Amino acid sequence: MSHDDATLALLAAGTLDATDRVIFEDLARMVELADPVPAGLVDRIGMALTIEALHAEVAELRLVGEPALAVRADETSIEAGTITFTTDVLTVMISVRPEAGHVRVDGWAAPAEEIEVELHQGGDVTVTVSDEDGRFSFVDVDRGPARLVLRRPSDPTVPVVTPQIEL
Repeated sequence: MSHDDATLALLAAGTLDATDRVIFEDLARMVELADPVPAGLVDRIGMALTIEALHAEVAELRLVGEPALAVRADETSIEAGTITFTTDVLTVMISVRPEAGHVRVDGWAAPAEEIEVELHQGGDVTVTVSDEDGRFSFVDVDRGPARLVLRRPSDPTVPVVTPQIEL
């Protein structure tokens, strides 16, 4: 063990004193000012952990048309008018249209059947059921990041979860 390694080991074994705490608190404030935690990160982590715990089928995103991509590094959602999500068991297409400061989301699921569809935005969940043709809609939806969770009657324990999108 070199002299530097011995010094580091001695320092690492020590306890924090009042000066150390002040230094760490100042460092935490500087990091928070320079690189704050992105808005919604905690919710996204919670959703990711929930999906993992449910062993959900995660839908693959397929864009239709030209989306406006997110411009900030901490944004992981995209904005598009028509989007298709696919999995081995379900395909879902949604159309997002602005309406009086909100948006309307119209969707179609195939194979067609009555499916429970959840719209997740932050901590809010809005639930609807598709008709027998797989059609569903959400009206007066706030703009912002969202994802869909679809539960098929044929396998309700394995939800289909879409990636986050910008409405």
